[in-house]
Amino acid sequence: MKSNTKKTAIYLLIIIIFSCKSGNKSTLNKDTSKLTMEILKKQIEAGASAEKFETDYPNYKYSEQDLLATLPILKERLKASGFKFLNQKEFIDKVNYVFGRNIDTTSKYPFLILNAEDRCNKKKQFSRNDFSIELNPFLFYIAKKEKLLTELYALPEIFSYKEESPEISAFESTMVLVKTDTDGEKIKIYPWKDIESIKEKGEKNLQTFIHRNKYIFNNDKASLAWLLNNDKIFLKILALNFGYDKDPKINKMVLSSIIKEHINSTEFVGQFFFTKDCNNILRIKKNLLKYVEENTSATDNRFIYALGYYMLSIYSEDLDKIFDEDPSKKFTAIEKAEIVANIANIENPAIEKYKSPASSDVWNIPGSSLYNLSVSHPEVIKIIEQHNYFGLPKMKEIIAKLHEEAPPIGADPE
Repeated sequence: MKSNTKKTAIYLLIIIIFSCKSGNKSTLNKDTSKLTMEILKKQIEAGASAEKFETDYPNYKYSEQDLLATLPILKERLKASGFKFLNQKEFIDKVNYVFGRNIDTTSKYPFLILNAEDRCNKKKQFSRNDFSIELNPFLFYIAKKEKLLTELYALPEIFSYKEESPEISAFESTMVLVKTDTDGEKIKIYPWKDIESIKEKGEKNLQTFIHRNKYIFNNDKASLAWLLNNDKIFLKILALNFGYDKDPKINKMVLSSIIKEHINSTEFVGQFFFTKDCNNILRIKKNLLKYVEENTSATDNRFIYALGYYMLSIYSEDLDKIFDEDPSKKFTAIEKAEIVANIANIENPAIEKYKSPASSDVWNIPGSSLYNLSVSHPEVIKIIEQHNYFGLPKMKEIIAKLHEEAPPIGADPE
């Protein structure tokens, strides 16, 4: 009887916490509170981490239940932040717009799982995003009923249990921190309570979660500014892994970062402009190309030249292993020609506009990438013409002018 009374007190306590904390009004039911508390106790008992033979030991296996247990907390914090929840159609459209994924309204499964390392992988996986553990993929979850985006957090990472759940905190204080496994080996448990500044880290996790959702679903510019200052990794994943190219500020941050990271192999950047979708169809990031076109000048041609190098690389074997996937083998002849046309469509006009004796220290390559490629691969010009210039209005004139780049007859090659 005493045990049942204690359990009831815990359930009532959690309802009161969610109803009153920070002025939030909660409608959590008893079953949801029960799941949250049960999962919290399991995670506390397992500890934040563990060691066996002085090496990391897998102390806890996360599951769908762990993710479900976080949703009441996350949704309440979103409500309190002024987040505007979208209706069903708006929500489905936004997920497709940002992540290129369709929500199956006939499926009762509560989540759409987004695998940042393999966006075509729809396998049900549950793990925390931890940069120190390279074996786990970076995962995000669209909660269909709650209409929000999250990653999988351990409850102590988002819930101040020491202040708000004294029963659980007391339980943790009496835990045995050295256990013995079935083989008789010692396992050392590192409790959550000993993590430095865990409360502050929890609040940072919640702010990150809120601003991600406010930007993606509410198009909140203040949240974008926050993410650009505090969560660049997520924005890079959004752009590079999921192909989101709709925001110039994100495009600028991501492209500048890639160029800096690959200063000696800038052609690497091209693989993010030209990708294959889950049906192996070529996808061209038109907004990234537009950004490059609008941000090229007499003194800055970094992205134009990087794309020019990429144009040439799709016709050469990747012997130096620069790319994640060899572009010379990734695309068909027609796809390569379409890539060439899209690059030349912005490169050649930029050369004509900005290249001059005054800018020769910046614009220092003798000919356009299209001209240089057409010398070794004249077939690409024919393919572009046969496909009506891939709908690019400048390309007919660009090709007509290529002969002007040819060196005079009898001239020594440079």
